Amino acid sequence: MFQGINKVRLLMATAAVSVLAACQTPPPPPVAPVVVPQYTPRAPTTPFGASINTIVPQLRPDGLRQTINRDIGPLQTVWHVRAALNVAALSCTGPQYERIVSDYNAFIGNNKRFLRNANSAILRKFRRDIGNGYQQAHDRHQTRLYNYWSFSPLRRPFCDQAVQVSQRAIVTKPEDMEAFGAQALMELEKPFTDFYLAYEEYERDLDAWRRQYAPEQAQDAADETINTTGLTEGG
Repeated sequence: MFQGINKVRLLMATAAVSVLAACQTPPPPPVAPVVVPQYTPRAPTTPFGASINTIVPQLRPDGLRQTINRDIGPLQTVWHVRAALNVAALSCTGPQYERIVSDYNAFIGNNKRFLRNANSAILRKFRRDIGNGYQQAHDRHQTRLYNYWSFSPLRRPFCDQAVQVSQRAIVTKPEDMEAFGAQALMELEKPFTDFYLAYEEYERDLDAWRRQYAPEQAQDAADETINTTGLTEGG
């Protein structure tokens, strides 16, 4: 009889354990680790879509860039302005720039004697400074000058300045031409000086981006600078 009672008790205990186990909430599945995607921002790009190989003229102690427009006299300054307006007349297209061609032609027509004398003075200076071969040197200078004003990434801001300058050019008297030239050259160069500052900022931003996101590129750029400097100094 006692054995039967013990069996009943054992069955009841087993059933109780089973019921208790059935009532317990199963443990939650392990939480998967959160994967944070690695985001690499785009590398900085050059201003105005210029080439990554653009060379920025050095900044001089007087705060000006060492360009073809430095260290020239008043007559040559006017001649450089004439070249800029010539480039603008040939390359600035669109309704807002239509008047540049007629303004340029009027500027040339109104100042034939002044411009002829300026060109003669410039040629005499080349002959005095260079001697034999002065004409070739002058021609190379003119090519460099036209190439400077024809820098295509800055076509729009250059044309914006040129159309303003051309309107003043046609009403400037010959006796005021040198003062006009000094002011006009500064205005025509403004898009270029602004661009040089923007390009230097791009170079700094690119260097910081490389050091953070592409250290191998930063090292390659550093090696290239060292190699280039060595070749320059050795040449």
